[in-house]
Amino acid sequence: QVWPVTKNEKDDVIFNCLKDSLSSKSGGAIVYCSTRRNTKELSRFLNEKGILCEAFHAGRSEPDKRNIQDDFVKGKIPVICATNAFGMGIDKKDIRLVIHADIPGSLENYLQEAGRAGRDMEPSDCILLYDQEDIENQFSLNAYSKLSIKDIKKILAILKKKGAKTPEIIITPAEIMRPIGYRDSGAS
Repeated sequence: QVWPVTKNEKDDVIFNCLKDSLSSKSGGAIVYCSTRRNTKELSRFLNEKGILCEAFHAGRSEPDKRNIQDDFVKGKIPVICATNAFGMGIDKKDIRLVIHADIPGSLENYLQEAGRAGRDMEPSDCILLYDQEDIENQFSLNAYSKLSIKDIKKILAILKKKGAKTPEIIITPAEIMRPIGYRDSGAS
């Protein structure tokens, strides 16, 4: 399902969906967000409203991620607010609800994330919340995560000027873009 929402009503819509789903069905729910910050803020909001929830993103320590995943699979935590870092290798068949709080970066991401619901073949719901601003934010995130050949040549030239004979680049696009004014939104 695709539901149009405004930014101001999104958290309440998510809360009501989860409240209805968790009270009427067993199993868990995943709420996918586009940034780390969104996972933390939404998780805090849901916990304040009485829904036990954890934020999951690539910035968490490995033991934290492992513990959260284990608790979710065992049903100790019914809801996970996650970036797309969550889900690979998760074997939880009774996920009854997947909500995309933000538009995913690609159709492939959406299909992979939505496909986590109902693996036990029982009825499940997938809801994509749609806000025009989300599209603009996603395009911005995607634009900053792609480097052109021209960008790479500039980076290599800078590294060579700093004395690197055979420069090796082990850096994220956000780290590269930060010196020229890009602020990391905390994606994944």
